[in-house]
Amino acid sequence: EGYNADAIEDCLGVCDGAAVIDECDVCGGDGATEGFDCDGNALVEYSEINSIFTSNCTGCHGNSGGLSLTSYTNLMDGGNSGSVIIPGDHMNSLLWQKVNSGSMPLGCGSSCLTSEVDLIALWIDQGALNQ
Repeated sequence: EGYNADAIEDCLGVCDGAAVIDECDVCGGDGATEGFDCDGNALVEYSEINSIFTSNCTGCHGNSGGLSLTSYTNLMDGGNSGSVIIPGDHMNSLLWQKVNSGSMPLGCGSSCLTSEVDLIALWIDQGALNQ
């Protein structure tokens, strides 16, 4: 729609009305530091997530139909149940719900590494980017 001067938020008068809220919701802020999210966490690369899937999931969720976790594109395409990732929202992402509950991967139960489940959640919350 183009630039709209009225859309600039002045953050309650900071900087004579010229300050805007950055992507981290900071008034007059500079945004996240390169390589980090707004909470200061290092950005999770898809390659880290893919290695978790390769080690634990692709034996069943390969190229045999249904959900395939063999590539970023396949993951984001979802499976027979639809989308499994909601970028920015791990709590409502079916994939995270399954691994967090221990129902996936099969036979994992409570022996799944919490650090891997947490890393998947962080990656999803950071936007589930292919970087």
